[in-house]
Amino acid sequence: MPIPPQIPQREVLEALVRATHVSFLGRSVDPTWLAAFTDELARRGVNESLDEVVTDFIRIIYTSPEAQNRLMTTLGGRGMEAIIAPGLASRPSPLACIGAGCTPRVAGMLKRAGLRRWAGPFDWMTIPAEAVRDAIVDDCAGLLMASEYEPIPMEERPPESDGHLCRHLRLSELYGETIFHHFDPSDPTGYATLERATLRFREALRGLHGKMLLQVVEEDANSVATFADTADMLDRSARGAILVTIALVEGAPPGPFPEMELGQTRGVHRYLRARVISEAQGIAFKDPLDEIVLLRGALAAPQLGK
Repeated sequence: MPIPPQIPQREVLEALVRATHVSFLGRSVDPTWLAAFTDELARRGVNESLDEVVTDFIRIIYTSPEAQNRLMTTLGGRGMEAIIAPGLASRPSPLACIGAGCTPRVAGMLKRAGLRRWAGPFDWMTIPAEAVRDAIVDDCAGLLMASEYEPIPMEERPPESDGHLCRHLRLSELYGETIFHHFDPSDPTGYATLERATLRFREALRGLHGKMLLQVVEEDANSVATFADTADMLDRSARGAILVTIALVEGAPPGPFPEMELGQTRGVHRYLRARVISEAQGIAFKDPLDEIVLLRGALAAPQLGK
């Protein structure tokens, strides 16, 4: 069979321009812009690799205001829950999702996806993974120690912040800033809120139903070891619990989309490494695609590495 002739580069570039417009903008490209984009890509292709040219162009179109507005309109119409639901439905057995820190983004992600059914003790907190591990070890006794709470004065809170209400002194000294954002447990009402959340968390860990504890951390030298310690403790003290730790790796992914890989397995527990394309903005990522990839990856993680 004869080898088919190589597709001319210009046809490849034109196909790229058409496909990105249909995929990200939901419309065909204007003929004038098709010619202009193709000429520019061909010019760049003289001195750059095809991978670089393609990746940069996809990123330009995807991050354009038109594409971002269309994405937000799509999400606004369907809701994040509809996008995440197929990943949950594909699981072989029901799974409850519980936020296990380490930033308020985790609770926000689960809530927007319809996966957060009740408030847990780590929701809306900035809390290091080591502090979460200790809370599982001592059944949250240290987290509930009222003598360790220090209200944060208004003048010390970040500008325009609704959070940063209270600091846990002992955990902050041991592992880094441990901050309550949604309520102040140094106040009786706030402490009662934390007690109720802790009680629900304890009951969930001891329940027979399957549960996934999701945490998102900034990867550092201790991340894998802390993941392993937490996983081992859950195996000893909880029923049907799966820990999924997503470690955010420094730097942007080489391509235009978020990337995720399986880093470690420990029994049923999974440690994932991810590179996102946007920075945090409040309790979310600036680009909702990051949130979609992280949540879908977390739900699929227990099936990986088997």
